[in-house]
Amino acid sequence: KPGQEVGSDTDDLNRQLGVSKPDWKDQDLGLNQVAFDESTMPVPVCSCTGVLRPCYKWGNGGWQSSCCTSNLSMYPLPAVPNKRHARIGGRKMSGSAFNKLLSRLAAEGHDLSNPVDLKEHWAKHGTDRYITIK
Repeated sequence: KPGQEVGSDTDDLNRQLGVSKPDWKDQDLGLNQVAFDESTMPVPVCSCTGVLRPCYKWGNGGWQSSCCTSNLSMYPLPAVPNKRHARIGGRKMSGSAFNKLLSRLAAEGHDLSNPVDLKEHWAKHGTDRYITIK
């Protein structure tokens, strides 16, 4: 329908059925789900160089490696040639993927008071960047 927002048909249907949208931010994670708590949990690390290197915060609750990309493993990561004081971006993990990983590790009995080594948990595909379609 012209002039109508995309998705508003779904919103109307949900209202008719009495279904409300979940409020993800305030939602209790429920049983077996763990959210990262920086007051009690250490920063995740990556050991791809043979030494535990802390990861950097990235995005909304995500983490970025300081020492590896999909085809390189060294610390510090090399500088970007055409940008002063910038280094190439390391592997990245979104906050939701990290929380799912924490939940899985906790279910397997991993002690979350020790740093989580993300070396074996990065995405298996070779993308380190998000592609913008123009």
